[in-house]
This record gives sequence, C-alpha cells and structure tokens, in this order.
Amino acid sequence: MNRSIPVELAGFTELFRDLEEYVVSLDRVLSRIGAGGDPRILLEYVVGYGLPARMARAREFVGDSLEHAIGAEALEEIADQVEGYRDRK
Repeated sequence: MNRSIPVELAGFTELFRDLEEYVVSLDRVLSRIGAGGDPRILLEYVVGYGLPARMARAREFVGDSLEHAIGAEALEEIADQVEGYRDRK
C-alpha cells in the first residue's frame, strides 16, 4: 500500500517538534538515570512538560488524518492492536 495522506502543515510541524523533544529529552533523562541519577527525573519530565496531554493531541492529529484516509473502522482495528502498560501487581 503506497497511498498519501494530506495533512495540515502546521499540525505536522508541531507533531515533529514534539517528537524531537521527546526523543532528545528521554535520551537525556534515561542516560542520567542509567548513570545513577534519581529516577524521579523521568516523572518530573513527564508531568512537568505535560507529556500525557501533548501526546494525546498528537494521537488525535494522526488519528484524524488516518481516519479520513482509511475510515473509522480500520483506525479502530489499528488501535486494538496496541499493547499498553500492564500493572505488575
């Protein structure tokens, strides 16, 4: 399958900027933790920089673009394939 999806340039640019930040910042944070730093810095980054809300916006942007191209049912099938965090209790 080699189809194109038209996306809003501003939204796509914001998505890339956020992904760049996440990759660079998580690399730095995890390197610090790996070198003996306090693991709480990961929580501080996630909460302090609003990652859950920002990632939800990114998912909405990508999901809306995909849904427009492949339909809601196909998008839901993709979402159903995701393995999320499982509590280890």
